[in-house]
Amino acid sequence: MAKKNQPNLSERVSFKRKRGVQLMGLNLNADGAVKGFFGGNAYLAILFLFFICIFLFKSAIGFIPGYRTELSEARISGVEAANHVNYQLTGYDALYTKVNQAFINERRARFGALETVVPIYEELESIIDDQLENEVDEYTELDEGPEKESAAITLKESVRKVCATLPRSKLLEEIQVRLPETEEISEDSYTRALIFAEQYALNEYETPDEVNRIPSMINEQMGSFFKAIDTIKQSDDELRQIYVMIEKQALTTYQTIFNNRTNQESIDVLSKDLESLESESKRAVAIQERIDKLRSKIVEVDTDENIKLVYAEIKKHDEAADKMISEFQAGVDLLAKAEIQTEKSEILIKESSRLFDELKEISSDRKALLTEWNHQKPVTIWDSITAFFFGADWKTGSNRQSLYGLVPLFTGSLLISVVAMFFAVPLAIGAAIYVNQFATKREAGFLKPGIEFIQAIPSVVLGLFGVLVVAGLLQGLSNVGWLSWIPGFPIQDRLNVLLAGLLLAFMACPTIFTLAEDALNNVPKAYTEASLAMGANKLQTALRIVVPASLSGIVAAVMLGFGRVIGETMVVLLVAGNKARIPDLSKGLGVMGESVHTMTGIIAQEYGEVEPGVLHWKALFMVGLVLFLISLCINSVCQRIIAKRSNKN
Repeated sequence: MAKKNQPNLSERVSFKRKRGVQLMGLNLNADGAVKGFFGGNAYLAILFLFFICIFLFKSAIGFIPGYRTELSEARISGVEAANHVNYQLTGYDALYTKVNQAFINERRARFGALETVVPIYEELESIIDDQLENEVDEYTELDEGPEKESAAITLKESVRKVCATLPRSKLLEEIQVRLPETEEISEDSYTRALIFAEQYALNEYETPDEVNRIPSMINEQMGSFFKAIDTIKQSDDELRQIYVMIEKQALTTYQTIFNNRTNQESIDVLSKDLESLESESKRAVAIQERIDKLRSKIVEVDTDENIKLVYAEIKKHDEAADKMISEFQAGVDLLAKAEIQTEKSEILIKESSRLFDELKEISSDRKALLTEWNHQKPVTIWDSITAFFFGADWKTGSNRQSLYGLVPLFTGSLLISVVAMFFAVPLAIGAAIYVNQFATKREAGFLKPGIEFIQAIPSVVLGLFGVLVVAGLLQGLSNVGWLSWIPGFPIQDRLNVLLAGLLLAFMACPTIFTLAEDALNNVPKAYTEASLAMGANKLQTALRIVVPASLSGIVAAVMLGFGRVIGETMVVLLVAGNKARIPDLSKGLGVMGESVHTMTGIIAQEYGEVEPGVLHWKALFMVGLVLFLISLCINSVCQRIIAKRSNKN
């Protein structure tokens, strides 16, 4: 009886395709609609990616020929020659800044109390001018005699009372504006300044000679150090004069050529519009008037005649450059004889000696380039490509030639990413191993969502937190005395590589943690059970069996985390310092205290300031294209690693 009531197999399960609605020869049913929906979304994503690629290439492709035109104009006008000279002066300025900072540190360490007398006196002098003008005038009108002697005593008392109204804390703030490293005002310095202030009031507003002699007296006592600074300071005078002359002539020619080109481009666009209009229409007449006005602005330029002055100055270059190097060398020799008491000054002097060798190489290279320089030599497409990908400067927004060099942006992005991964990888991988292998279910249920929740924090919030909180804490920590052994401490730039790297490490941890934990989770349980059965403990099993078995997945997690970091925009824009310069890698780990700019940061910072279609706009898209290709390569490598792991499994 049971068998008669039991339905047969065909009644219980039917694998027969259900017939749907026939539309234009297609069988549309529920399964087809679902497949079409999800398949359509997948293809739509691919199509969207394709359009992004087309947009990037279309927007960036005109940059290289456009940059070639601008480089050609810079060469014809002589701006390129001015850049060669300026490159030497930039190196000189950086070197002189270090030497001068060493001199200032040494002077403050040895004569800090005496040095503060002058700014203290000047603050007291301003108080006397504001509050005791009538009393001083009455005193000066008195004739010599007992009455004036009595008035002098009274005036001195008034000076002391008025000066005492200025709180020492307020006075210290004013002094620190001029002498930032001043920590306190000594009683001796204040007393001497007050005596000079009394003399100022009694001598009819005349500054005492002793005050004027203090700076020169300090410099004399600095001995060889001051002579070295004075020698170095004057060493670039002739070369700088040559640069000024070349720059003045070249910029005039460059601006004229540039304006002629932009006006001609506008004329060409308007002429095309004019062809489609009737000759007597109002719009055609207005366009023709604009064309005539633009043509009137085009000025004939005799570049061969204008460049003669540039060549005349170039002939003087080698002698001026050699003089700068020789006089700088004389200054360096004097520094070797100087008595240096502070460790910070010694470090700066050593750095200066190293940089001086680099300056000599730069000067030698630029001399060779200027000797062979020819304003008529054509600029090739390859020249513009190398100028972009290997250019050491990114300078825009001035009235001179714009420079679009990728190197400072790429090195800034790479350096911050490396620092971020240095902190993120051990933390994220360690957390993944602990949660997967050692944590209880309760711990895992708390830790895993907590770490992954970090991804929900908006990057702009994290960036503001870094600027307002972490930056101050990090700089304060770097000034702690017993931490001075750490490279780069104390940190000079408040916004720097280390700060950006720490915040990006915090952002990258959830990505690396989640993917690494999934990779550990995919290791067959039989591996763990076999290891434990052989007598290995939990730690040995995790480190020697589970982690090696999931290594390809962990590597993929790290690379995806790297892609996440190098593509971050808002955090680096807020905390990296935004100085488009190549980091000084010769400092070693101390480079982490420098401010840098990044590829993402430059796009976010400058895109809103440029007009669509101009060369600067195309340059930003070119940077975006490079960033896109880097991210694409990273993700492609990760996909290959994951696919290889899946095939092994």
